[in-house]
Amino acid sequence: MSDTTQGEASVPTTYLTIPVTKSKGSIEVNTATLPEEVYREALIQGLKVLLNRGMSKITKASTKDEAELKSLAQEQAEKNHEAMKAGKIKFSAGVKAKKASGKVMTEAMRLARGIVKDEIKRSGGKVSHYEASEITKAAKAYLEADPAILAQAEKNLAEREALPLPTTINLSELIKASPKLVAAAEAKKKDKPLSAKQAGMTAKRKKGEAPSASH
Repeated sequence: MSDTTQGEASVPTTYLTIPVTKSKGSIEVNTATLPEEVYREALIQGLKVLLNRGMSKITKASTKDEAELKSLAQEQAEKNHEAMKAGKIKFSAGVKAKKASGKVMTEAMRLARGIVKDEIKRSGGKVSHYEASEITKAAKAYLEADPAILAQAEKNLAEREALPLPTTINLSELIKASPKLVAAAEAKKKDKPLSAKQAGMTAKRKKGEAPSASH
């Protein structure tokens, strides 16, 4: 998780698109730009909404006993809390994490897979006992449940790009492209089906004359 420090407090960096109900629009919020007390209040208000879901049928009309009413409400709140921790809640369609680029998503998945493997080890299991596909599936679920990992991926990439190779090292002398892998990549590119746009352009060319050579 990427943090922005404000004094002794730190607020995680998460980009959220928050809908504005009456304008039918939205505002993108980077939580790291919020003062800690504002971020804390936003969490309190949001968690209050989630914990109080499913209470519409718990009313004085359903039970005249005040103690029972409070008990049922508390029980529902505790169920909601467990559902939140398990990631089994109804998500708002209008509140989405900022869409990540391909390279950020790749890094985020690497981090998520690492977390899954660490959890397997922590629980006494062995990573070698799990199929790679199962680890990837769990990593995707983790990433969906906690998109803040994307912020850490962005930070990792930024730090990596800012770190130059030592001037005493000539990369071209240390690493060589594999002719076999290059050939495989080229073959895969040739076998890749045309997109709808490319197919349309090809069809138009067949009907007319071949495009003239550029000068």
